[in-house]
This record gives sequence, structure tokens and C-alpha cells, in this order.
Amino acid sequence: MKRILIITARVLIFLIGFTIALYYFADWRSIGKFAVSAAHSRLERIGMRMGYSDVSGEEDGFTIGNLTLNGAANVSFGSITIRPGIISSILSMGAVCDISFKNCSVRLGQSMNFGDGRVLLTAGRNEILLENLSTNGEFSLNGYISIDTSNMKLGRADARIDIPESFADNMGMIQNFMPLVQEGDKWYLRRK
Repeated sequence: MKRILIITARVLIFLIGFTIALYYFADWRSIGKFAVSAAHSRLERIGMRMGYSDVSGEEDGFTIGNLTLNGAANVSFGSITIRPGIISSILSMGAVCDISFKNCSVRLGQSMNFGDGRVLLTAGRNEILLENLSTNGEFSLNGYISIDTSNMKLGRADARIDIPESFADNMGMIQNFMPLVQEGDKWYLRRK
């Protein structure tokens, strides 16, 4: 019994060391190119188009330049940096990564500037969770949102939405297809 525990401990230490070495010495540019290619293929299957200018490696992740996503809405980023959380992914048994972005805009009828921001993404089997979501643009989001991957619809959400005064009249119409709640002059995206 003692021998089995020693062998198991050695194997576990080796796997942890290998994972940490892989994380720190990985060719993040190649990993980024592979991830972008896989995402491009997946998005095409659901009727979306994706474009970008380049992929560069970072110390612990990769950056995609001039990323655009076109579907029901058009989303563009000046740049988006993805940093996988290897240990968090292993512990949660799902993909976990920290995402930061610059110059985000969404076009849904009119262009909405979300500016720079950050989000912690956790992709599970049936849900994509966007936690600690924060943006600093003319339009801003702060909170969390989950997406049900079985039907690609909004799951749980609790996020404050700040909008420019000129856009306030549109919120009533958007409320018809999204769970928006107005409290005073603030808007919230909420679904439990």
C-alpha cells in the first residue's frame, strides 16, 4: 500500500511539473494560431464569419489583432489577449482563461463603443460563463453572463449596463427580447 502511494505521488509530481513547464515554455503564437483556426471553423458551422490581422505570442498567452465577428451582430476588437488558466482548467475540468480586450465595438443597428475590458471565461460542457466582466466605453457592462451552449441562448445573468443618454429610448425595444430591468436611471441584464 505504501509503495502504491509513493508511485502515485511521483506520477502526480511529474504531471504537475510537466504541465507547468509546458505552460511556461509553450510556443504561444502557434497555440494562438491553432485556437483561432479552430474557432474560425466552429463559427462558420453556426453561420458566423470571423476575421483577424495577426496572432502574436505573449508570455503566458496570445494576442489576436483586429478581430471581427459577423453574425446577427457585428463585433470588433482592436486586440484581444487570451491567457489560459492551466491550473484552474484542470481543477474545474473545463477551459478557463482570462481575456482582456481593447477598442471593442458592437454593431446592432447602430455602433456601440464598449472600449477596453476584461472577462474571466469558463467553458463547461453545457455552459459558457463570463465572470468579472467589465468594460469602460460609452456603453459598459459590469457583472456576469452565462450562455447555454445547447441552444446558444442567454442563461443566467446579472450585469449592470451603462448607456449614453442618446440610446435610452432604444432600451424599451431591446427589453422585448432580452431580460433587461430598469432601476432608476440604471439598466441591468438579469436572469436567474
